[in-house]
Amino acid sequence: MEALAKYCIFCGEQPEEKTKEHVLPHWLIALTGDPKRKAFFGFNISNGNSSTRREFAFDAFTFPACSKCNHNYSDLEKNTKQIFEKLFNQQKISVHDVSLLLDWFDKVRIGLWLGFNQLNRNITNIRPKFHISTRLGQKDRALFISKADPAIEKLSVPGADTLLFGYLPSAFSLVVNNYYFTNLSFDFLFSKEIGFPYSKYAWVEPYDEFDLIFRHDITQGKSKISRPFLQYPVGLNCQEFYQPMFKDGLTDQLISLYDCDYVKQNSLDYEKGVGAIFRRVGTKIIRCSDNAEVEMVPQNSYQDSTLYYKAAINTLKWQSYLYSIRADETLLTKEQQEFRNHIFSAVSQNNRVYMKKLEQEFNELKNSKK
Repeated sequence: MEALAKYCIFCGEQPEEKTKEHVLPHWLIALTGDPKRKAFFGFNISNGNSSTRREFAFDAFTFPACSKCNHNYSDLEKNTKQIFEKLFNQQKISVHDVSLLLDWFDKVRIGLWLGFNQLNRNITNIRPKFHISTRLGQKDRALFISKADPAIEKLSVPGADTLLFGYLPSAFSLVVNNYYFTNLSFDFLFSKEIGFPYSKYAWVEPYDEFDLIFRHDITQGKSKISRPFLQYPVGLNCQEFYQPMFKDGLTDQLISLYDCDYVKQNSLDYEKGVGAIFRRVGTKIIRCSDNAEVEMVPQNSYQDSTLYYKAAINTLKWQSYLYSIRADETLLTKEQQEFRNHIFSAVSQNNRVYMKKLEQEFNELKNSKK
């Protein structure tokens, strides 16, 4: 296991004028209770004992950051706080606010990944190729919002402490009082279904003994929304938001595929590779107009204990599904293939065991209410 040096969680460099970044921001912690309260941050797998609970105060969940990097995200935090206030007041938000909220979830998701990697002393033995600043707004992303009644003050991040998330930080949930957010982000997650250029073939090339390069063969989109929209069911009664992102598509090699009326007409900011916001209405996926205001609060709600298990299990299923979409590895050495197969088997089994435990607890809860 290769230990990681302390790095800025935003840029990945040694921090300049080091500050501490709250991956879960202080305003959010205060919104959900006493910032000094102890919280559960997964099991301390770094010491080889997966049964040791890691607990400390929420406001101590901080990681190194450059002072300048930290300051660069202050407006994002300020604006996101206002969006959450609108949510709790059951107010609509603008389409641009939805895009900003998805930026914030990118920031939190990658921050949690890097943070838990440091807490676990890099037990997954990876060298992060990206950090918050280089990953934010890069890949297709989705947000599912569910609601429980009655409201109870709480804050948790189901799925962020799993080994599978440690290898692929593409799906997690955030629980803020009685609202449950499931966030996904992945290469070409729904680009094909949205009608954008998409990857018809993906493969991996060896870079050195430890690092690999992922490649995609990108093809022209069909310029229409197709069904089924996602190859995996959402699994919850919720508000669903989707945003295709194509910053990598504006390079010289790919620009001709994206330089078309359909992509431009379905973008919030074509020049920056930012797609429009789409949402599910009934059985249809529709594009939200740029000046629209949208409802975030779901029409239906769950009992909190029910939604907790549904959201947690659903998050683990999404992690397993996204991890199973493996690129072609035939160009790797035999040793590399065997190592990756071993890791794939181990972390997938870990997720299955965790899911089974949650499902058993959920069944016991349902039976106790009969």
